Amino acid sequence: MIVYNIERGWFPMKNDADAHRRRLGLKPAALATVRIESREELAAFLNALMGLKKEPAEPAEPPPAGAVLEPQPQGVQPEVIERNYIEVPDFVPMFLAKKQAGGKEIRWITEEEWNASLASCETSPGS
Repeated sequence: MIVYNIERGWFPMKNDADAHRRRLGLKPAALATVRIESREELAAFLNALMGLKKEPAEPAEPPPAGAVLEPQPQGVQPEVIERNYIEVPDFVPMFLAKKQAGGKEIRWITEEEWNASLASCETSPGS
């Protein structure tokens, strides 16, 4: 199954999604394609949308029976889900953050978090 996402809208047909993207004045990169090939991938995708994460649960709250809390390696990539927001360090002025966000949600992070993400990018392969 293939679906297309623009901002917070989902479309079954690429032409409809592309037309919506153009109406919003967004660049082609704003069109996200989500390809789901199994029930496990669908469950992982829906859980990611709902905010469920694979973390050790407290004994009082076990995860739902049969839930796939993390996508399979061939499943939905996090970048597809996270395209609706950008992370901006708290030392960036609001007007610059809004310009860079281009209508996406802004999530403010601390300078320490920003420096940690830069350090992880520098040490990760392929960067």
